[in-house]
Formats: sequence, structure tokens, C-alpha cells
Amino acid sequence: MLKCLDRSGFRVAVWLLALSLLPAGAAHAFKCLPLYGNWCGPGHPASVALPPVDVFDAACMHHDYCIASPVPETLCDRAFVGELHQLAAQTGYLPRPLQWAEYAIRLKSGGGWGGMPMPTPWDAMGMLSSALAPCQ
Repeated sequence: MLKCLDRSGFRVAVWLLALSLLPAGAAHAFKCLPLYGNWCGPGHPASVALPPVDVFDAACMHHDYCIASPVPETLCDRAFVGELHQLAAQTGYLPRPLQWAEYAIRLKSGGGWGGMPMPTPWDAMGMLSSALAPCQ
């Protein structure tokens, strides 16, 4: 997986996009992939559901609860992306690991390539450092 990281960041972007397009069961083959806070990332939290660390983590929690409900996943994804955009507009930033998540989920749910700023390869480094953290 780390072999996919190169200077252009293109392979990382393709890997993240491919991961986001996997069916939910296949994504859970990774067991837990923490990206940010206590709620952001596939299968995260793995065990005990801790409170969100901030408003961005709360958006991930809302998305997780939506995905677990009977609501279609695409609607949950679009609501999540919309909530991230609203929070980014209010706070003036979007945490780096969530820039990649927003981008991949936006594309997965049928959104356009434009919109939020395109994550850079260096943003992927922050995401990877979060992903290498142990799950709780």
C-alpha cells in the first residue's frame, strides 16, 4: 500500500478513490482505517464510540449513523459532503485528512471533480499518518 505513494500523488489519489468505490463489506476488509478524530474513516471507531473531537468529527459521526440507517448510501454521502463544505465555509479550513475523504466521497456519490480545493500529495502524507495510527 505504501508503495503506491509517489511524488505526483496520482497513485495515492487513485488508491483512495478505488477504496471509496468498494462495496461497504469490502471496505470493512481493512477492519479500521482512522483518518481523523474518533469517527472519521472506514470502520472507525472499531469498538467504543467516543464523543466527536470537533465539528468535523461530528460530521463523520452523522455520516456513520446515516450509513447505518435505511437511507440510501448516496444520500448519506451527499449530505456528508454538504456538511463538510458548510463547516469549511464557517471555519475557513478543512482538516487535511478530510480533504481526501471529501474528494473521494464526493466523486463516489456522483459529484463533480471541482468544488473544494484539490488535495495535494502532501495532504496524503497527513492522511497516511492518521491511517497508520492504531484503531481504538
